[in-house]
Amino acid sequence: MYAKPEVTEHLQLVEKVAVGDSGDPSAGLRGEPGSSRATDGALIFTIHDGRQIPYHLFGERSAEVLAQPEIAKAYVRERDWGANLVARHLAREIGAASFSRINLARVVMDFGRFPGCSSVGEEYLRRHALFPPIEHCLSEPTRYELLSQYYDAASRSFVDQFARRQLSIAVHSYDPCNATGTERPEISLVARSLEYQWTSTMPPYIFDPLFPPELCESTCQRHLTYRLLADLEQEGWRTALNYPYIMPEGSVEIRAQVWLFFCYLRDQFLAAFPECREQPGYQRMWQLLLDVTRRSGEAERLRGYLHRYREPPKGSKRLFAEARRAYGALTRFLSENRKRLLADYRFSAKRMSCLGIEIRKDLLAEIDRDLCFVRLRPDAERTARRIAACMAPAVKSFLKDFESADEPVDVLSSEDAARPLAPSVVV
Repeated sequence: MYAKPEVTEHLQLVEKVAVGDSGDPSAGLRGEPGSSRATDGALIFTIHDGRQIPYHLFGERSAEVLAQPEIAKAYVRERDWGANLVARHLAREIGAASFSRINLARVVMDFGRFPGCSSVGEEYLRRHALFPPIEHCLSEPTRYELLSQYYDAASRSFVDQFARRQLSIAVHSYDPCNATGTERPEISLVARSLEYQWTSTMPPYIFDPLFPPELCESTCQRHLTYRLLADLEQEGWRTALNYPYIMPEGSVEIRAQVWLFFCYLRDQFLAAFPECREQPGYQRMWQLLLDVTRRSGEAERLRGYLHRYREPPKGSKRLFAEARRAYGALTRFLSENRKRLLADYRFSAKRMSCLGIEIRKDLLAEIDRDLCFVRLRPDAERTARRIAACMAPAVKSFLKDFESADEPVDVLSSEDAARPLAPSVVV
């Protein structure tokens, strides 16, 4: 088949795909509607194997725009071919009812990056959600619409799905070779921040300076990653850990780690100082800390006031001063209790783990980028099933250990889980 995206007027942005027991190899590609909120302990999801493009982006010009050689090749290059297939089998093997996927084509918008537009020549892991070549075909209003209508909506959906999970596994597929021509491992497990790997810290301009950078040393419990590594190797899959690349700061997993920690810190602080719960200055501060995508204009203004010493908006001087005092109180609380708070959270069996898995594309699909030709390999179904079956025992054991852990670390209160989240509180 020729690899062409589907132009549609009815995009289902985030879809829960029921895995069932049909054995139909297209089930992981076609999808069936699932429940509005899953109750499984693990969230299996894909964000880069979507094929749909909203008709209204280009209208009657859609076919012409998408047929441009550089855009057609970018669609083939950017898509994680076969990821939905592996995710379906993995969800089925661990007993989950469904997996989640983003249907919007990655060439249009990458949910695994910070929102915004990319500059020319920006590195692959440093780029933003909108990037060339299709970025140049989008008007300014359309770029804004993509982020507000799709990026923010996907963020709110994933906040709901992350709530009270023990584990998330994002399934991806990557190119067979590095830029140098050397062959990549057949499978890679990814559980570390790019910035932390390079600098052993997290610069304050990425997330709020109160976030402890050491939490990005590993986004997943090590005994799970190492058992998966050993099991996959033992079954003959050449597997690496955090190679050939690792998680950019804009990835879902890193954003989730920051969001989950600030949820935990908020609950710890309010347990000690319940009188602060309804105070406007504290509410504005929590909104700032939980705005990990930096999509909130209100949070950005407070961020500028606190960290760049900018003037507050007209009429907000008193509220911003209250938020500054609240931020100072939280800073002192974290400083005075840092050792206990980080030990309780960082090494707790109850801390949610976020893991990425990369499978080499040539194990699942036959791809000719010059001709924009892609088809699943005849043995793709069997390969996906073998990988999932190899991973499932470690995942199920991890979930069982999680449920039996003695010390609870509740990063999302029941009150939060029950109420709709504000648009700025997104992963």
